[in-house]
Amino acid sequence: MGTRRFLPLALTALLLGVTAPVATAAPAAAPAPAADPCGYFTKNFLAFYNHCTTDGSHIQIKIDRINEWDTKHCVRPGVTQLGTTSQIRNAWYTGKLC
Repeated sequence: MGTRRFLPLALTALLLGVTAPVATAAPAAAPAPAADPCGYFTKNFLAFYNHCTTDGSHIQIKIDRINEWDTKHCVRPGVTQLGTTSQIRNAWYTGKLC
């Protein structure tokens, strides 16, 4: 007899789309942006060199320039903008400190 009493309520709730509250998980956090890679990389038509170090050293890099002589520069730890990708083709560590 108890089941008969709740059946109309259950059917009404089903027809009206009423549901019991459901626990939901917290929204997933957005992924962290990828860190810049070590060494030469490009982003948005710009050329960069990222000297990844924890010792604070400054290093010499050679820059492969398009239609110009290659040049050598001293870079500090972190990211250094070298120019545009229409000017710079590549850059690499020469093995020397400065």
